[in-house]
Parts: sequence; C-alpha cells; structure tokens
Amino acid sequence: MTFETPQPGLFVVHYQSAAELAPALQGPLVEAVERRLGEGPVALVFEVGPTISMVDLSVPSFWLDLTGRLAITAMSIVTNSSAVRIAARGFKLAQSVRKHPIAVETHEAVSDGIAWARGQLP
Repeated sequence: MTFETPQPGLFVVHYQSAAELAPALQGPLVEAVERRLGEGPVALVFEVGPTISMVDLSVPSFWLDLTGRLAITAMSIVTNSSAVRIAARGFKLAQSVRKHPIAVETHEAVSDGIAWARGQLP
C-alpha cells in the first residue's frame, strides 16, 4: 500500500493486492490522516487494484470503526470489481445507518474519484 497527498487533505491510496487492505497495515495512513485532521478536512480515494476481487469483512469493519472516531469527509473507492463495489455500497449503507456524516461513492477511474473527492473538500 502506498499513498500520496496531491493537495492538502486529499489522500490517494493505492492497493495492489488484497493483503495490502489488511487493517494491521493501515497504520502509516491512519497516522497521516490523524495529523491532517488537526489542520483541516480529509477526503480519501482508495484505488483498489485490478487483481483485488474480494474484500475481507475485517476491512469495512476497520474503516467503520475508524470513521466513527475520525471526522473523515469523504471516501471514494475506485474499482472495476463488482464484489468490491458491492462491499463499498454496504459500507455506505452502514455509514448512513450509523448517521456518520461521510460521503461514500465508487468510481471506475482514479481521475473520477479524485475529482469527486476534491469536490467534497471545502
């Protein structure tokens, strides 16, 4: 997993394998997000690589817990996988039920995810 910040508050996260999605490997990203939240809002764009066709249940559970504690503004999940899109819709629904004010969308192209996420930041 690698990530970049093309502008303040916008994180573009690249996952190339399902193993990289593991909650235990998200520490550097979470630390960077926490630091940024001290300065302003955060939007995340997750580029889920083409070889990733499933998401372990621990992944959305991890992010549900995290977004319950951290005021992340938006999440874009970029994927061509139907299974990953379905998992993202489930995550979006869970956020809605929990009444967490976070925008969640899926996109097929990284450029679309970035453009959408930029639009979510003030």
